[in-house]
Amino acid sequence: MTNTDTHNATPTRFVEAHGTTTEETRAVVDAYYQAGDEGHLPSFGTYLDERFSVTAPNYLPWGGTHVGADFFREQVLEHLTETLDFSRFSYENFTVEETHAVALINIGVVGTDDIIKISEHWEVRDGKAKSIWVAYFEPQPLLKLLGITVGGN
Repeated sequence: MTNTDTHNATPTRFVEAHGTTTEETRAVVDAYYQAGDEGHLPSFGTYLDERFSVTAPNYLPWGGTHVGADFFREQVLEHLTETLDFSRFSYENFTVEETHAVALINIGVVGTDDIIKISEHWEVRDGKAKSIWVAYFEPQPLLKLLGITVGGN
């Protein structure tokens, strides 16, 4: 995948077929993290396609695969800041190419000094987020906050 800092051209045929450029995708995905950082994560709901799908690890309360923007609005956007501290958010890497974005992020766990790493894979078309697939790396501090015991911890 090409980081758009070095990738300046989007093929015209792609834009005509999909209506989305790399910069549009970057703006939609970045709007999610900015809304969290600014304390109004639910406002990101306006960027969701009605058939938006989210896939997250099954061990999380919001885990599994869910289709429909309402689930993400009501179960994730309204509650994620109860567990993740966006004021301690940073990009480790943010790569965007056409309709696909991968954000490798560091984010705080509420009520702790811990930071966890999350890889989020987004699809955006026509200015709307179509899907997100999420993987957590070493999520023990988050699991502890949620009261989930894994591997005898």
